[in-house]
Amino acid sequence: MAVSQKQIAERLGVSIALVSRVLSGKARDVGIAEATIEKVLAASSEMGYVPSAAALTLKGKGSRTIGVVVYDFRDPFFGAIIEKLQEQAHEQNYSLVLAGFKGRQPEPSDLAPLHKHAIDGLVVLGSAARSEWLEGFLQMPVARIGHGAPDEASVRIDEADAAEQLLRHLVSKGCRRCAFIGSNLFGHTLRFQAFKRAAQAHGVEIEKHSWAADGFEAGLQATLEILEGDAEGLALVCATDIIAMCALHVLHDAGRRLPVTGFDDIPSASQFIPPITTVRQPIDEMAQYAFQVVLEQADSCDKLLKGALIVRSSS
Repeated sequence: MAVSQKQIAERLGVSIALVSRVLSGKARDVGIAEATIEKVLAASSEMGYVPSAAALTLKGKGSRTIGVVVYDFRDPFFGAIIEKLQEQAHEQNYSLVLAGFKGRQPEPSDLAPLHKHAIDGLVVLGSAARSEWLEGFLQMPVARIGHGAPDEASVRIDEADAAEQLLRHLVSKGCRRCAFIGSNLFGHTLRFQAFKRAAQAHGVEIEKHSWAADGFEAGLQATLEILEGDAEGLALVCATDIIAMCALHVLHDAGRRLPVTGFDDIPSASQFIPPITTVRQPIDEMAQYAFQVVLEQADSCDKLLKGALIVRSSS
């Protein structure tokens, strides 16, 4: 239960008005003794007093609350980023308000919590070519972690560099044919385009398997389709670790062995059997950069970060 100024006053045996003046920084203006100020501040800290966001907003101050919009709560990669954003918020004495979309399609009701809490800024988790819903937040700083419109402030993985790292690894293993597995998401399309350019530069054949479904379903349908054809000497390059996990399940059930790579390096990628070769996204840097863009109210910043190839036994 939230601690009120009244509770602090009752504990110290002083008036609510005195506590209010101390906590609003006006105590010295009306001559309240330093010893009394220190006593009120110590009690408020000990009791865990937190100013009301609504009260701060009415006083013309920021609510010290940042909104976070998550395109898919089921995606473990986003969960890892939320953890890092929470760490940033804790360090900066901010709070987070989470909102998300069902099936990645925004509805007005999904955004209601953000308006209710009078947020100071917004961090968007996920890629999208266009986001008309963001027009309702133009009055505040917004940062996207992922790929977005050219005029958005964003921090994202360097897809070209990541694709190059993956191709060099696969070529070093003797691979000359690849099948890219992804869903029809904007981010997966960009990832395939980068991988296609890298494959052409290395003289590697590439085919694309894209499904409307996401995650496990995409990996299931695509891998079954691939095994119906000529899969000899083929490497499966998956847009995410989740898709790679499903591909490996299908291969196991079929008694087949093909090199498989993922993307993101979610925690379970190293624990899977076999452990998955993947590209680790620098989520610490991503969360820190996005949070600072919002706090500093930067109008437009576009930052590319390098991923790190993590080689494991799946490839």
